[in-house]
Amino acid sequence: MTRELQIGVSGRHWPFSRGLVAESLLNAGASPEVASAVARRVEAQLRAERRGIVPPASVKAVMIEMTRAVGNVALAEQVAAQTAAFDDILVVAKKGELPFSRGVLSRSLEDTGLSPREAYAVASQIDVRLRQQGVKSLSVGEIDDLVERVLSETYGDHLKQTYRFLRENRGRLGVRGGDGDVPTPFSKGILTQSLLAAGVPPDSARKVSRSTQRQLRGAEDRVIDRHTVREHVEGLLDAEVGPEVAARYRLLQVIRHPPRPLVILLGGVSGTGKSYLAAEIAYRLGIARVVSTDSIREVMRSMVSPALLPTLHASTFNAWEALVDPNMPQPEHPSTELLLAGFREQVQQVSVGLGAVVRRSIEEGMSVVLEGVHLVPGYLSARHGAIVIPMLITLPDEAEHRHHFESRDTQTTQSRPLHRYMRYFKEIRAMQADLEALAQRSGVPTLDSLSLDESADQAVDVVMRRVLAELSPEERIRLLGHEELQLERAGLGKER
Repeated sequence: MTRELQIGVSGRHWPFSRGLVAESLLNAGASPEVASAVARRVEAQLRAERRGIVPPASVKAVMIEMTRAVGNVALAEQVAAQTAAFDDILVVAKKGELPFSRGVLSRSLEDTGLSPREAYAVASQIDVRLRQQGVKSLSVGEIDDLVERVLSETYGDHLKQTYRFLRENRGRLGVRGGDGDVPTPFSKGILTQSLLAAGVPPDSARKVSRSTQRQLRGAEDRVIDRHTVREHVEGLLDAEVGPEVAARYRLLQVIRHPPRPLVILLGGVSGTGKSYLAAEIAYRLGIARVVSTDSIREVMRSMVSPALLPTLHASTFNAWEALVDPNMPQPEHPSTELLLAGFREQVQQVSVGLGAVVRRSIEEGMSVVLEGVHLVPGYLSARHGAIVIPMLITLPDEAEHRHHFESRDTQTTQSRPLHRYMRYFKEIRAMQADLEALAQRSGVPTLDSLSLDESADQAVDVVMRRVLAELSPEERIRLLGHEELQLERAGLGKER
């Protein structure tokens, strides 16, 4: 009975494989015929020595000897410099040393989106590189760096970035948008925020978020596509709160990742709560950039002398004072025509800066919420490459408007003194009336709720309607699915 050849050391050994010997020779540059011939000689020599367990170093020595015996000295030197396929490459980790495994690495690579065959091919390529370089041991970080280089060379940077996400967020779920997007960590909090913005009750939103996280964590993939998350959430929403809310959620995801940047224009006179509402809208829609027209005006003031543009250096409600003939007595209150002339002159000046902000957002592909009194209907028209959504916030009730100024005076510790706004309160109300008339003529939606939540709900509905109307048929199919999403299904069929 022929005694079985074993390779290894005491306590850890495995059957001799002529195929691994041949693989070692192929890695060194041998032809298949030479590799096969030398492998047969190595096996014959080891069996002739009648040794049971042969250390890998001894097998390698015989392999080098047999390679020289067939007359290929250069190949023998290359074999000597490499790590043989039957020898372990040790990976040094925090918990100790483990043999490098193509199978383990390939399973990790499948999480990047590679097929099993592609993943194993990359793992094998890395194994060959390490052995050709004669590597005996290396750290986990060194393996990861090599994997990233191979992925970048073979598939491009997007897969390299996906693998980097996985190595830096081990055990965490990643969400990938498009083919070239870098994954981002799955966030239960962000999902809950999206659900609340879609009108899901808080308890149901938290329940759906927990269930989604639990289901996705149970899947084999560690990086999942955004549409997979959406499908999970829509199914849970349909069962939990109904198809209308599920449809709103689907549309809201399009708004959070729109085909073109959203430029939301939130106009309104002083004291209407634009800043708070703009922040709330941005939060609900996942827009990171909120810009005040007051800040743009302040930048422009620092660059232009009051002597050149006196109306720019005033407030909107008293810009008219710069238009009064200095030889004439200054009236306590202007005519409506004079008030609006000063206001619109400043609006026209600030619109230059606003246009630059919008152009920059379009170039960067970033959505933005602009808020301020200078966002007058008709002054910032539609921009190619963006979905521009104007809105006007008003306070029909004068008493409530006065109360807003009083509350702001307390909250800002009188940095925006109440008496100044009360002095020009009549002018501010006249400006609001003019803005309302312009909005009505231009078809700009008006938000007149007294509650921040109600106004935010109205604003999100306006954005949803506009985005749905702006999508081309191809975009509807790509972003919303083959099933047509109607306004009525999303609860947006009627004006609110």
